[in-house]
Amino acid sequence: MNKKIDDLIIYLKEKGFIYPSSIIYGGLANTWDFGPLGAMIKINLKNYFNHFFIDLQQNNYYFDSSIILSPKVWEASGHLKKFKDYVITCLNDNSIYRVDELIEEYTNYVFEDLKIEEAEKIIKNEIKLKKYQDKTKWSNISNFDLMFKTNYSKIDSKTNEVYFRPETAQGIFINFKNICDSFNLKLPFGIGQVGKSFRNEITPKNFIFRTKEFEQLELEYFTYPNQAEQDFSKYLDLIDQFLINLGFKKEQLIKYNVPKNKLAHYSKKTIDYEYEFPFGKKELLGIANRGDFDLKNHSKFSKKRLQYFDTNKNEWITPYIIETSIGVERLLFAIFDNLYIKEEKRNILKLPFFLSPYKIAICPLTDKLNQKGEELLLKLKKSNFGAITLQTGGSIGKRYRKQDEIGTFFIITIDFETEKDQKVTIRERDTKNQTRIKISEIEDFIKDKLK
Repeated sequence: MNKKIDDLIIYLKEKGFIYPSSIIYGGLANTWDFGPLGAMIKINLKNYFNHFFIDLQQNNYYFDSSIILSPKVWEASGHLKKFKDYVITCLNDNSIYRVDELIEEYTNYVFEDLKIEEAEKIIKNEIKLKKYQDKTKWSNISNFDLMFKTNYSKIDSKTNEVYFRPETAQGIFINFKNICDSFNLKLPFGIGQVGKSFRNEITPKNFIFRTKEFEQLELEYFTYPNQAEQDFSKYLDLIDQFLINLGFKKEQLIKYNVPKNKLAHYSKKTIDYEYEFPFGKKELLGIANRGDFDLKNHSKFSKKRLQYFDTNKNEWITPYIIETSIGVERLLFAIFDNLYIKEEKRNILKLPFFLSPYKIAICPLTDKLNQKGEELLLKLKKSNFGAITLQTGGSIGKRYRKQDEIGTFFIITIDFETEKDQKVTIRERDTKNQTRIKISEIEDFIKDKLK
């Protein structure tokens, strides 16, 4: 890792956002636990995805499928055959490397342009690890299965093997008929899901950018084949707005139109959004036109009709699917990197209001005013602004700086005049502007500022 990532990890740990997992037992490589503040932001981000892509859109619905599905699902989806990485072992220390990453890091070749035999020859002849120099020895290239296996029976046998899902999407596809039958839906419509996925990554690295266990935000939008391009563009615009609302600038939204020779086996078109992470420009999220691959394949393997009856044409059609796919942890990494700002006299996490862990902090000037602070806390908790905290003890300046650093949007200060005039001072995080208002006007003041 580089210094910027190391500094970010230290900050996030100290402030209670993200901790290395199992640390009292020496840790477990590249696993992370979200502390109280990190869990709050994570929940806020998932809620905002649901609000933006489901609640605010017409004809989009929620879904929550099982993590463990029938192995036949992964056979039909192509995961059992195709969801693998090419790996090679350094025989000097038995460390395993992804072939594409080795080629990318140590040579000028493009992995996708090479045959496996060519890639193997290049690695063996041209790639020498610094610690071993000319004595670097490599194995032959082999396949590495990216899905986690477990056993679905008391008896441990190959016939009882199942997999933890590597993506949430397939649980939606196999329920297409159920959802259509239950709600008599008309095309186009979307099904959104937020949930855990698992991938046995060979080289999980760069903090929470790539981990073996992660959460996904996915929307599968079912549409007419001749309308797919139009709907692809529609969701491209929606993703733009979603990211801008999360604090990214338009010029930061780098779109990479994936070439045909690099497309996933199911994709007709994919655009990846890339972000300039501390370790370089990498994929942030993606949108894909999956065509009719998924429904056709699940129909073929299950022998069940997964189609839509078009009453206008009086015929059965297989809808195309426009997929929006986002990794929660990777997006949070980009948000922290983008919005944690070190100013001359303070550090500030410039989260939008809806993402901030605490929306409001109440700070009585001295401990003698704590009771008044508790009364105001109970009053404002009924306002539905979100999480509110009461911060007591220490100088008011230190409390301001502490709240700035964790992203708290407003700070309300109670002073000795409050009891007399029923007024408090509201401080805005980003501008540091302070306004003296009546307690009865707090809700209207905040609502007005958030317009």
